[in-house]
Amino acid sequence: EPSRGEMDSTTNSNSQSTTQSPCINVCAIDLSQTCQGCRRTLDEIAGWSSMTDTEKRLTNQRCENRRSQGPKKP
Repeated sequence: EPSRGEMDSTTNSNSQSTTQSPCINVCAIDLSQTCQGCRRTLDEIAGWSSMTDTEKRLTNQRCENRRSQGPKKP
């Protein structure tokens, strides 16, 4: 039977994640529930630690798309 550490490394694909968080330590959530610093939604922020590298890369791409769209107009 594998040890807990061995189980964690095989069952949790995030234990060796290579995808960097988009967080820039400017945390301010707007009315659309999006961080004005990294441009992640609250759901994306909350789920980051359980995402696979692929999901993290897709999230980073969505954040980049949001940044390129500029600030939301009221």
